Amino acid sequence: MRRVLIVAVALLAVACPGGRPEDSSQNAPAKTTTTTQSPTAVPENSTAMNPVAPSSPTEPSASPMVDVQLLEYDIRINDTLSAGPQHFRVANAGHEKHSLAIEGPGVSQQLPSDLTGGSTSELAVTLQPGTYTVWCPVDKHRGKGMQRTITVK
Repeated sequence: MRRVLIVAVALLAVACPGGRPEDSSQNAPAKTTTTTQSPTAVPENSTAMNPVAPSSPTEPSASPMVDVQLLEYDIRINDTLSAGPQHFRVANAGHEKHSLAIEGPGVSQQLPSDLTGGSTSELAVTLQPGTYTVWCPVDKHRGKGMQRTITVK
C-alpha cells in the first residue's frame, strides 16, 4: 500500500503545475511549421512571397548588357547590336589607361572617366538603326587601331 501511495504522489507531482518548476520548452509554441503546399501556389500568398516590381526602360537592368573589352589597341565588342536601349559593361583588360566613346545616329557619348588596367565601368545608350564608331579617346590610341565600326539593326 505504501508503494501505491508513493507512485500516486509522484504522478500527482508530475501532473500538477505547482509540483515542479515548469520546463518552458514544453509549453513554448513550435519554432517551425510544416506545410504540404508551396506558399507560392496559394494565390493569396503569391504576391507576398514573390513581389514583382515592373522595370523601367531607363533602368540599366532593363537594357540588354553588352560586354566590351579594351586591350592594348584593340576593342572587343559584337559587330552587330539591336536597336534600342543598350547597357555597355566596359572592362579594361589591358595594362594602359583606356576609355570608350561611341558616335553614330543621335549618339555621341563616352565613359565619364578613363579606366585603369583591370577596372570596369558602365555606359547606357539608346541606339537607332545605323552605323556607329566606337573608339578609345585616350592619348592617340584611336590612331593605333583602337577603333571599331558596329552595325545596329
